[in-house]
Amino acid sequence: MMVFLLKRFAGFLVTVLAATLVVFVVLEVLPGDPARVVLGVEAQPESIKALRAEFGLDRPAAMRYLAWVGGLVRGDLGLSYTYRVPVAELVGERLAVTVPLALISTCLSGILALALGIYAAAHRGRPGDVGVMTVTQLGVAVPNFWFAILLILLFAVYLGWLPSGGFPGWRAGLGPAVKSLLLPSLSLAVVQAAVLARITRAAVIEILGEDFVRTARAKGNSRRRALWRHVLRNALIPVVTIMGLQFSALLAGTIIVENVFYLPGLGRLVFQAITQHDLIVIKDVVLLLAVVVIAVNFAVDLLYLAIDPRLRSRA
Repeated sequence: MMVFLLKRFAGFLVTVLAATLVVFVVLEVLPGDPARVVLGVEAQPESIKALRAEFGLDRPAAMRYLAWVGGLVRGDLGLSYTYRVPVAELVGERLAVTVPLALISTCLSGILALALGIYAAAHRGRPGDVGVMTVTQLGVAVPNFWFAILLILLFAVYLGWLPSGGFPGWRAGLGPAVKSLLLPSLSLAVVQAAVLARITRAAVIEILGEDFVRTARAKGNSRRRALWRHVLRNALIPVVTIMGLQFSALLAGTIIVENVFYLPGLGRLVFQAITQHDLIVIKDVVLLLAVVVIAVNFAVDLLYLAIDPRLRSRA
């Protein structure tokens, strides 16, 4: 067991290191000069040269990479080229929006997917199953930003129940803050839940045909008891796998959705940094998102051990 965890943790560290290299190399080949973007097209060459020296852009790429990684290890994310404030401060402010948004979306997606998938599997071939599969197929086909616009039109414009955008901040109170995150969370969750519900249905149907389920029914367990006590836990492994894979898509979706709802989160920060060619912010935020995805996959491996005792004996 301990060997398994050490191997997974070593793989986690190697993957993070590889991610730093990929992020740095990809951003190094981007066209444009951050110093010229900050100073404008009419800036004098001497001013651009001085600002490049201040940003450290005049040093060789290898030295800039080592300095960047060294700063990350020390917890120093650098200074934003555009805002002239520490990147850690910018990221901390935006995480207060993106993290709750991602958590609410993940919870909504999981609840919707499990409920719809289990219901469809329990009513396989019946009108309820057909209806759920039809709805989820529509959910798979609809982009989250388009669905977000539909939600704004319905709940903000016509009904006036929820705000159409913006974030009042947590100091305004828990109610107004959560209220402003409901529509963007729902727009992200529904699209993810559509895919996950179909995976849940397929996994539950496959487990329903196993011998141990028939044995449980033969011992007097009702269909509902066998479904919740024996089938669901064994069907969770592919569901958890897809949820881990979906988390990266969820983070990518926040970049678009946060701009649709004008939320001051990490997604909007990335968009602004790209337009302003703020390389240090782009590098730090993209790496942060990559580390989160890698960490989620690491956590999924650990969840496998908790869900299936047979895996613990093999680890």
